[in-house]
Amino acid sequence: MKENKKEEELKKKFTIKIPISEVEKTMEEDFIELSKNLKLPGFRPGKIPISFVKNKYGKEVKTKVTEKLIQREGNKEFEKNNYRLAAQPNVKLISKIQDNVDLEVEYEFEVLPKIVLKDFSDIKLTKYISDVTDKDIKKVVDNLYTQHKEYNKINSNRKTKQGDKLIISYKGYMNDKLFEGGSAEKEAIILGKNNYFPEFDQNLIGKSRNDNIEFFMKFPKDYNKEDLKNKKVKFQITINEIFEGKNLKNEDELASKTGCKNSSDLRNKIKNELQKYSDDLSFNVLKKGIVSKLSNLYNFQLPDILVSREFEVLRSQKVQNNDKKENSDENLKNEAKAKVKIGLIVSEIGIENKINVTEKEIETALARICMQYPGKEQEIIKYYKSNPSAMNSLKGPIFEDKVMKFIEDKAKISKKVIESEELLKKLSDVEVKNKKKGKNEK
Repeated sequence: MKENKKEEELKKKFTIKIPISEVEKTMEEDFIELSKNLKLPGFRPGKIPISFVKNKYGKEVKTKVTEKLIQREGNKEFEKNNYRLAAQPNVKLISKIQDNVDLEVEYEFEVLPKIVLKDFSDIKLTKYISDVTDKDIKKVVDNLYTQHKEYNKINSNRKTKQGDKLIISYKGYMNDKLFEGGSAEKEAIILGKNNYFPEFDQNLIGKSRNDNIEFFMKFPKDYNKEDLKNKKVKFQITINEIFEGKNLKNEDELASKTGCKNSSDLRNKIKNELQKYSDDLSFNVLKKGIVSKLSNLYNFQLPDILVSREFEVLRSQKVQNNDKKENSDENLKNEAKAKVKIGLIVSEIGIENKINVTEKEIETALARICMQYPGKEQEIIKYYKSNPSAMNSLKGPIFEDKVMKFIEDKAKISKKVIESEELLKKLSDVEVKNKKKGKNEK
């Protein structure tokens, strides 16, 4: 084998020669195997002459054998040199496939960087936790009361008020032209629930059925549609119907409506769900902190092939999501580098510490997905089990979480109790900070 390499370089290239005698020997073995298994008219099974097989299938067998030997001999060199490939190698046949000529093959590829893991006890972080309070439970109960209100149509001329459910039709204009997504027919809106812009509530209170309302408003500067950010628009609204909400008598009745035994059972279930959500939120905040620490702790060369692939994924997602935010290729490249870097670190930690995803964990994750699509369980399971990329998308987050929990157990973590709203803000702040960091990294 001839190899061209520079020390510490991830890009590698070597050539090998496969003697023609090895090619011919392997072809003979394949011809014999083929003659045993071929079923052709006029021949008894296993009795087809080798000469016939060679004449009829010689070219096909030679191509197949060449491919097999190229892969086999290449793999031997990869194992011999302890190469951990970042991706499939580019293989080029230098010689011609012809009689009495040795095969000469060139392999060009990138290897994964060597990552020497550091002591996790050097990582110091604060884990923010939140205990569920009566105030948190009451907020959910109040929302449930609203969700399970019985609404009755008002036939009188009573004006609209907070808590009413209205059926409205509206049209939105920008520069006297209808804008995309700004119109709807017979949509429901509950006044005071903040499920529309505040200007809707303000202009719909104190009105009557069949009233036509017109008002101007400005979209927020951080609105999720680029072409509407900070833009002044006009809405024309017609109130089609007005419904008045009637509250349930008490919490026991509410509990019955939600499938619980009584008020106490309802509150316990709410508390458990809120605590689970809070614990997940706490872990996500900690996870972001661990990722940031790991990224700062390590510095190594990244395989170009992995960065390029991640860059294409990010760019494709941007197009699919119709994301029109200004995000240069350089920013996307930096984001791709950050993702590849942390991915390699997490992978190395998992390999060195024998962290694996179990079948039971996969089954549990599949069960959660199936619960979202009642009646399609078998279809979903079949899709994942027959689709390696889908299965990897399932395993990836499980593996990452297990690595993060492993680090949490080894690192120096102090705990601090905060309110649930503050915990949610912590996660948002960390995400914004990491996004800015990714853009600024060179």
